[in-house]
Amino acid sequence: MAGKRDQAGKRDQIVTAALRRFRTSGVGGTTLHDVASAAGVPLGNLYYYFKTRDDLVLAALDACEQELQVVLARLAPLSGAEWLGAYFEWLLSGSQAAAELGCPFGTLATELRALGDSAAGRAAQIVRTYREALRSAVQALGLSPEAGDDVFMAVQGAYVVSRVSGEAALFGHSMQRLRYRLLGEA
Repeated sequence: MAGKRDQAGKRDQIVTAALRRFRTSGVGGTTLHDVASAAGVPLGNLYYYFKTRDDLVLAALDACEQELQVVLARLAPLSGAEWLGAYFEWLLSGSQAAAELGCPFGTLATELRALGDSAAGRAAQIVRTYREALRSAVQALGLSPEAGDDVFMAVQGAYVVSRVSGEAALFGHSMQRLRYRLLGEA
């Protein structure tokens, strides 16, 4: 039993390292050797879990989808202003990572699309799920679905600008102002 847990832990360690490398260096700029090194495992161990780069990319997408589902499940019992308040707390809790890595879902999706990778469609679906959840929450405030798109685009733009500038505070301040405009709370 402990052996299976160790294997799952090692696999998760590799996927986490891959996601970080993909988000900082891009999928195209990341080799399996880079991932093995970042995970602190021999390259042979990486091949034990992932036979190809595509297998690793799919595992990274699984992890992204799982992360989104965890966030959405935590927000599910809430509605409208409560949902958005908790959403902004989640965004603000990751403002340092935003400056370093960008959106946890959009960064990988953008890279895969740019590469013409076969997994780009799956990545785009994860982003669509995220966007639709945000649209629904904004609609619950009595605003249009398009207003939800505006919020989504503002968040994504803030991710990009804070990453390019390396300014975590910029992302945080932008999210606080957006939250105030939507909810009237600082």
